[in-house]
Amino acid sequence: MTDTQQGVNRVGRETAPQAQAASDLYFALSDLDSQTARRILAIGDDNLATAESDAQATITRRVAEIDTDLRQAIGGTTDPAVQAQFQGMLDKVALYHDMSATAISQDELSQSASKGHPDPVALSFYSQATDVMHFDLLPVAAQLRDTYADQLHSSAKHQNQAWTIDTVLVLVTGLPLLAALVGFQMLLTRRFRRNLNPFLAVATVATVVFLGTGLAMTSQQTDRVQNAVDHHMTPYLGIQQARAVTFDAVGSMVRYAVAPNFGYDHGYAADLVALNGGAGKPGLLSTGLNGTDGTLSTRAGSDWAAVQSDVGKLKSEVDGGDVDAALTEATGIAGGQLGQDFYALDTHLGQAADAQRSAFEATMADARTGASGWAAAPTAVFVAVMVLTVAGVWRRLAEYR
Repeated sequence: MTDTQQGVNRVGRETAPQAQAASDLYFALSDLDSQTARRILAIGDDNLATAESDAQATITRRVAEIDTDLRQAIGGTTDPAVQAQFQGMLDKVALYHDMSATAISQDELSQSASKGHPDPVALSFYSQATDVMHFDLLPVAAQLRDTYADQLHSSAKHQNQAWTIDTVLVLVTGLPLLAALVGFQMLLTRRFRRNLNPFLAVATVATVVFLGTGLAMTSQQTDRVQNAVDHHMTPYLGIQQARAVTFDAVGSMVRYAVAPNFGYDHGYAADLVALNGGAGKPGLLSTGLNGTDGTLSTRAGSDWAAVQSDVGKLKSEVDGGDVDAALTEATGIAGGQLGQDFYALDTHLGQAADAQRSAFEATMADARTGASGWAAAPTAVFVAVMVLTVAGVWRRLAEYR
């Protein structure tokens, strides 16, 4: 009983929150770099003031989320090496923020910058910031995300294995007790010619009920934990990973619009393969959305198709030197423009992720409630059985006084 409670708490309050925090961290980092690119792209155009302020507000929010996720991760482990790794990420995030803020400030103050053509010094600082993000932060965040996801699945698997062992132990101890009670009842029946001893009968029934309900409870809570991990938290982590890669993909093309000679379009091509899959291997989008709400999955699929079409138009405009059209495409909020279509995609992916997370939390809450208080049941039942047994034979024992 205690094992079941500990397993439920281990998944619901330890490994799952850590896996969620690591996944959210990777997502927030990807979006932070994408929003920084939007912010730089919008500088110098009054018509893009709304997009610029929205990007800045999102940057501020993501920085706060990253800080929260990292500090939660640091507090969730006692391993000094892992804590140092998270602390190093905090330092790298601060470095990224300083470099990107310098790039934005340099571009705003520059006399040589023009719409769609940031200041060369600003681009240099932004390129360094992007290198920090993609070479120092995102790889480590991806490693931590995968590590904590593995720990989550391992804890759920351990819970299932522990239940099997505990079931054997319960049967090994409970069935002999039940046999002893039944055998003692039969012995008393033959010896004293009584058909039924009420106290021993109640003790026997209590033992049978305890064995049945106890095993059913532990089985039910173990199944709930496994179901919560397999059918809700795993899809949540998959959707969050797909969201992060979509942000990185779109951010790559926004960065391409800012600096077309820096090769950011190659990053988009790599993200496209990861999201769409290939060579018979499913992509992150289909894998993450598998088993989620069908309507949301269909909408996200059509949104992603629209985003890919918008990216194609953006690249053509950048390559053709049409700065105004490229800026409008990258930041526009009208249907058929990258900004709006990507917002729709992220909204539907976010709704699918929230639905899975809510379902996971509800299932784990049921598991905690179902296992609550059961650890004291064996002691209570065994004490009751002993008291009932003594009461059942007390009159016979009195004859020996």
